[in-house]
Amino acid sequence: MYRLRISRIVIATCAATFGSAVAAMAQAAAPATESVFVRAQRMVTTGQDSAGRAVVDSVLRATDAGTPRYAEALFWRATFSKTAAAAERDYRQIAVEYPLSPRAQEALFRLAQLETTRGDRASARAHLTRIQREHPYGSMSARASVMLAQLSFGDGDIVAGCAAVSAARETLTAADVELRNQLDYYTPRCTNLAATGAVGDTTVTAARNTGTSTKARQEYSVQAAAYVTRDSAEVLAKRLSTRGYNVRIVGTSKPFRVRVGRYPTRDRAAEVLRELTQVNVKGMIVEAERP
Repeated sequence: MYRLRISRIVIATCAATFGSAVAAMAQAAAPATESVFVRAQRMVTTGQDSAGRAVVDSVLRATDAGTPRYAEALFWRATFSKTAAAAERDYRQIAVEYPLSPRAQEALFRLAQLETTRGDRASARAHLTRIQREHPYGSMSARASVMLAQLSFGDGDIVAGCAAVSAARETLTAADVELRNQLDYYTPRCTNLAATGAVGDTTVTAARNTGTSTKARQEYSVQAAAYVTRDSAEVLAKRLSTRGYNVRIVGTSKPFRVRVGRYPTRDRAAEVLRELTQVNVKGMIVEAERP
């Protein structure tokens, strides 16, 4: 019964991904959006689908691959796409080539929705697990954990389901009433599992503690730019290094990302970002890759 219910929910959600409804949803839940994409989204929501897609296509043609803006444009092209296949192609490119983009976790979530719709539950769970691992406290983490719990229970994997329930509870906010209700549905199963000791004494607790320790270790950097060639990245890195910034180039192939510092909080990274804008460097805050 619950598997049928899950499938219906996921299919309905995926169907909404293409068209004006999802354009509005993406805008509401997204990071600050550049005005050109806001204009394109307005066109799509008012029925001017072709015009909206044309605006995004023009941005892609004028933007260098490997840059934060390119990833943003890919996200909006996927959101406005006429077909699931085209949307999946762009979401997958974001997930693979732009893993630290602010849009990466939502791209992974939508890939999971698409995989579930066509019955590939294993791939869907892999995408959702990646969100838990790489974005444990991101904007999509609670929804991803709830969906992972649903799929895991549907597959008969109670241990993974309860671990996902635990992870979801760590990131719920007061506004997540519906998500909390869905988790409450599974609470008796996890309580019974813990009582029987079927999976050892610390299985669910370990999942929760893993998320907590990840949060404690998380650092933030300012990504100043990303380039197709390493030579271009080194020019900017040298420029920033001479100004006293701790700079590194991330990536062994394109895009080569120029990143500044490792800061314990997003607020501290934001201070450095404001400093960099004074020397005409327009970057973005990202979760620092592990050393």
